[in-house]
Amino acid sequence: MTTMAEELKKQGHNLHPVDFLAHVRQSIKALQELEDTLKVDIGKQMGKADSLGGNEYIAFQKLAERKGSIDEKAVAKKLGVENLDSYRKPSSTYITLRVESRAEPELGL
Repeated sequence: MTTMAEELKKQGHNLHPVDFLAHVRQSIKALQELEDTLKVDIGKQMGKADSLGGNEYIAFQKLAERKGSIDEKAVAKKLGVENLDSYRKPSSTYITLRVESRAEPELGL
């Protein structure tokens, strides 16, 4: 089994694994920021529509809901666990964005 450092050397890179990790983390942060910006832009273009198509992919958005977390302090203070839902914080809603390939790739037969 080869290490990441050995693989990098094969590809012409001579980075120490620590340096490479730092570069990877910087790249991930930059890509996450770009993803956030793209999500906002796509959301603006979609408006209230459910989907928006590009040349290769279609983005779908849907409204989802998640129950609020349990307020553990209130439960501990009350010391009763019969009806934990009465101690739930309000639920929150959010938009998910799923991207799919526009069409299945053709099989080379």
